[in-house]
Amino acid sequence: MEEAESSMTESTKSPDILKKKALESVIKKANAGDQNALRLLRKFLDQQPQIWDEVGDVAKIAEKAWITLIANGDSLTQESLQKKLAALKQEILGDSDHIFGQMLADVIRATWLEMHYLMSIDADATNRTAGQSTLMIKRLESAQRRYTSAIKQYCQIKKLLPGEHRQPDLRIFSPQQDRA
Repeated sequence: MEEAESSMTESTKSPDILKKKALESVIKKANAGDQNALRLLRKFLDQQPQIWDEVGDVAKIAEKAWITLIANGDSLTQESLQKKLAALKQEILGDSDHIFGQMLADVIRATWLEMHYLMSIDADATNRTAGQSTLMIKRLESAQRRYTSAIKQYCQIKKLLPGEHRQPDLRIFSPQQDRA
């Protein structure tokens, strides 16, 4: 009787849950070194590019790590930072969809988080040795350099890309017309 109930429960599960369990099983086997499972996983990812695009977004992973560190369990801070970063991305990119601009916008946002996090922990220098303070200053200066470097690189890319809101170089009068 229990077997019948168990099989009934299995057959009434939604197809999505069964697919998820099957995928989890394949991933587990692939992680354990099963080459057949790895081939299945690759085939699945080839058919589902939205999954590898989301899971493989290292910039998003880094962003989440910084947010988790900064928020320290505070949901208000976490949600606010996510909204702030989305607003920053929109402000940086505008309507541009060029991949280099997007990549540099990710770097700008990540280094912005890092720099401000380091500034906030540097503000409390209590119980810090001179060596620890020196290390903190070096980390902060390094983060600031990466941040400003990313901004400079982004500005340079914007100048080079076609159609990226560049002002045209117009001359209304030619030099010969001015003399006449």
